[in-house]
Amino acid sequence: MQDNIAPKGSVFPLVAEQPVFCGPKDKPWPAGKHKAIVDLATGKVFSIVSRDYRLIRHEDAIGFLEKAIRKNPDLGAYVTTTSFYNDGGRMFHVFRFPGISVRIDRGDVVNLELHLFNSYDLTWPFIVLVGGFRLVCSNGLVVGKKFYQFRRRHVFSLEDVGLEADLGRSIDQFTLQAGEWREWTEVPMTMTVYDRVMGAMQLGARATEEIEERIWNENGYSQGNVPLVSLWAFFNVLTWYITHRVASLNRRVELGNRLRAAMGHLHTK
Repeated sequence: MQDNIAPKGSVFPLVAEQPVFCGPKDKPWPAGKHKAIVDLATGKVFSIVSRDYRLIRHEDAIGFLEKAIRKNPDLGAYVTTTSFYNDGGRMFHVFRFPGISVRIDRGDVVNLELHLFNSYDLTWPFIVLVGGFRLVCSNGLVVGKKFYQFRRRHVFSLEDVGLEADLGRSIDQFTLQAGEWREWTEVPMTMTVYDRVMGAMQLGARATEEIEERIWNENGYSQGNVPLVSLWAFFNVLTWYITHRVASLNRRVELGNRLRAAMGHLHTK
């Protein structure tokens, strides 16, 4: 298991491109169409990539996003968290903007956040998400709504991201979205919605049973065996499952995307 292992020494691995050789050990020849992404400090080979691959270092990606944030002063101050996996082969970096938040229900606060995913081991492409996220606990975050997404393989320049204008628009989108989230606290979940969302999540029988048990324990069911739960409470239960019961970061990201898509298509009016 390589998850949850931070890089040793420096905060960021000392990554560089190295030539790749093939053939017998005594007479190798260069594999001109490929190169290796290597941590020079440890010798760890993160991946073998084509010559078209463009290395985007974690620290360069963070610096690029910081520059875009500074050009949008309305975002205000931010706090950050960084998680490394596979000895730094993967990075998940979060910018949270505490000044842009809304309280949806008792104890439920949603913040505007910018999420950055980057990897050297090819697990993830380069991903930037801007959206409304709710803080569940230290175990993780689940997106409620995205306002901007850039997702691309490492064959581009950072200048292609074009984030600055979208960051400014995200503040207005966040304010409008908050009204819909508040409506979720007053709208009861129907079995049609339950079946649609659970079908989109593609959870197994064991996970479904655990979710239904939590709904029962916290909310109960009506005589027609319909959960007595609002859309917001249902969203909270699914969020709880993803952040507390799913160990793999990749799986949490995958389920978070499915939850965002499923709930994002619901209409309360």
